[in-house]
Amino acid sequence: MNAIGSQVVCNGSNTTLVSFSGTGTSYTWVNDNTTIGLAASGTGNIGAFAAVNIGTSPQVANITVTPVYTGAVVCNGPTKTFSITVNPTPAVTAPSNQLVCNGASTTGINFSGTGTSYDWTNDTASIGLASSGTGNIGSFVATNSGSTPVVATVTITPKYTFGAVTCNGPTKSFTITVQPTPTVAAIGNQVVCNSAPTTTVTFSGTATSFTWTNDNTSIGLAASGTGNITSFTGTNSGSTPAVATITVTPVYGSCTGATTSFTITVNPTPSVTAPASQVVCNGAGTTAVNFTGTGTSYDWTNDTASIGLASSGTGNIGSFAAINGGSTPVIATITITPKYTFGAVTCNGPTKSFTITVQPTPVVNAIASQEICNGSNTTAVSFSGTATGFTWTNDTPSIGLPASGAGNIAAFIGVNNGTSPVVATISVTPQYGSCTGSVKTFTIKVNPNPTFIATNNAPTSVLVQTHSSFSQVQQPVHRSTR
Repeated sequence: MNAIGSQVVCNGSNTTLVSFSGTGTSYTWVNDNTTIGLAASGTGNIGAFAAVNIGTSPQVANITVTPVYTGAVVCNGPTKTFSITVNPTPAVTAPSNQLVCNGASTTGINFSGTGTSYDWTNDTASIGLASSGTGNIGSFVATNSGSTPVVATVTITPKYTFGAVTCNGPTKSFTITVQPTPTVAAIGNQVVCNSAPTTTVTFSGTATSFTWTNDNTSIGLAASGTGNITSFTGTNSGSTPAVATITVTPVYGSCTGATTSFTITVNPTPSVTAPASQVVCNGAGTTAVNFTGTGTSYDWTNDTASIGLASSGTGNIGSFAAINGGSTPVIATITITPKYTFGAVTCNGPTKSFTITVQPTPVVNAIASQEICNGSNTTAVSFSGTATGFTWTNDTPSIGLPASGAGNIAAFIGVNNGTSPVVATISVTPQYGSCTGSVKTFTIKVNPNPTFIATNNAPTSVLVQTHSSFSQVQQPVHRSTR
């Protein structure tokens, strides 16, 4: 019989029809491995059949064929042998799915199973892995330049090659998910006043969550947190700005992106030391007022501009000529507001006040002069005018009035022991508190007592002095004779 070629087929595949040829009238055969799906023996050609191999290695069946010639006598010829090899169906264990961050390295994948090799395909080459390949997949840097996860499905085909025939097994798949690099949009800095509410901070970007840290909890914000930062009351008990730096980390699943920082500054509540109140006279210069405290500037208002000071201003108050054209004190209340400006935000502190009192210029009304005789009482002098008090000086105390005094001048006995009138000038100074007005003067004239001069009896003229003038009176004079 003619030689028969051996076959190698895959499990589940049909074999090729085996047709015997030669000089025999028939052919018988025996099979030494019936597990491949072929009977142990038979006669004639071997039809195609579905080969079977439920194992993990090739199953080889050796078929021995005997040619037979049947005539008057049945004669067997020399046998021929060929084989049918059935390769197994290979299997592969599906690798675990992977979740990696953009820019991170994947875990190397080593395939395991019953194959002699493994082919794979990747449906998303943008992650940094080729579209197809054979054998294990080494670690590679995953790529995702977008803002949402990219999922690549890798499909593995196990293969079994024997006898120049390669058989494929059922595929298995796994995924490599590359998460995006999360981002956070820039956040504006804030500056608020002590005890004022901050603005709610809402984070945005390509992230599923946001975590943050705060390096200065004294402002009233916790040291760390997750998610948006709701409005809170800023706190600063000091005298300089309290600056907190908040660092925000965007998170996408297990991946973190580049941090972004912003600041929340809480300005202090400024204070001002109340200046001493002042009392000045009309027309006098005030004392310059220099504000002190923890403010960066000081605003002030004045409720009585008639004293010569503007109704409002900023900064120190220089000396000015105080004005009061009336007859009673004018009190101006100056209210100072300390301010602290930082980061274009100005914070006001509690106000303090002081007063500038401008006393009027005192006036004394004119006083009538007096003329009296020696030994007579003067008329009491009562001063009047727009003053709270009066002082006076007397340039001739010999008339019986002291050289100086305060207040009204009571009646007193005029004194003049001489022979001619004595005129005393009294200067009166009106006072209002510590302020003095223009001096007014008046006189007190004390005439001397008249004298009688003895002469001869012959009538003659004598002088008689009266309290008002000297007059010549003709009086008889008797001269005594002895």
